[in-house]
Amino acid sequence: MQKYFFTTVLGTAIFSNILMAGAVNITKDLESVEVLDKDEKVIIKREQNTRKRLTNNFTKTSRECPPFCIQPMYIDKVKTVGELELLDFVQSLSNESHTLLLDARTTEWHRASTIPGSVNLPFTMLKKDGKYIDKVLRILGATKDGEAWDFEKVQTLLIYSNGAWDAQATTAIESLIEVGYPEDKILYYRGGMQSWQNLGLTTK
Repeated sequence: MQKYFFTTVLGTAIFSNILMAGAVNITKDLESVEVLDKDEKVIIKREQNTRKRLTNNFTKTSRECPPFCIQPMYIDKVKTVGELELLDFVQSLSNESHTLLLDARTTEWHRASTIPGSVNLPFTMLKKDGKYIDKVLRILGATKDGEAWDFEKVQTLLIYSNGAWDAQATTAIESLIEVGYPEDKILYYRGGMQSWQNLGLTTK
């Protein structure tokens, strides 16, 4: 009985502390963002439990380099963005057919957890001489006349992977640039899943 009473009181105290702490908003004036994910509406918001800690792979601080080396902030003329810019971008996904949020990680990573509204396009499919590149470029809106690609009507891409220590996104971006994809049609979220989860934002 005493054990049950203690557990109940402790649980109530913790819950009360969480409530007293107030809402955990995205910004002072922004509580959540709605995004369309495969025809399903998903609300992106921050974790409300201020005591919660990550327990997955993203708690690690050190990984062998190579291959897990710190990535550059900028890749040529590609614009690097943060979480708020990404949230603005995903809000447009349901209205703008000419934008794509791309998870450049391998399928296993994507299936485990991803940002709502994203499409999985593994970096391995973007190799210049690979068997998928022509099909991928056509899906993204490029057209081909003989050997030359026309990128005038391609989609604007926001590309991410696991974080600053992960080269999957940078490799994807470099591969796209190599085949001629316009740099002003590519955005880079360097923080990736590491930063996204550290901020307690919704995943799928």
